[in-house]
Amino acid sequence: RQVALALTALLTAGAACQARDHEPPKPPAPAPPAAVEGSFTLAASGDVLPHDSIIERARFDAGGTGYDFRPMLAGARPVVSRADLALCHMETIYGANGDYSGYPLFKSPPEVAKALAATGYDGCSTASNH
Repeated sequence: RQVALALTALLTAGAACQARDHEPPKPPAPAPPAAVEGSFTLAASGDVLPHDSIIERARFDAGGTGYDFRPMLAGARPVVSRADLALCHMETIYGANGDYSGYPLFKSPPEVAKALAATGYDGCSTASNH
């Protein structure tokens, strides 16, 4: 009788173990991405260096009166204007007397600065070798 009871207990225990669902363990949930406190975009471009042909084109784009550099910068506007900070490097000096030139003296119309601002630039560095 003790053997029968032991066998019954053993079979019951075995059956109880078999009745369990055997699901594969679930992988741990991925950690949420770290919260970004804020973001900052910087647009930086190199030399703004109007040569004679660029200055002549700006005069043409202005209809022969003054200079309009905005059409030449229009392709950059979608990127530059969306930046939190947009900087360029102004490689030349500005002059107001109309005696503008490219290489080798580089003196640009002040309308270059107006066009850069209209494009979305916040400022330009000026320390350079020209």
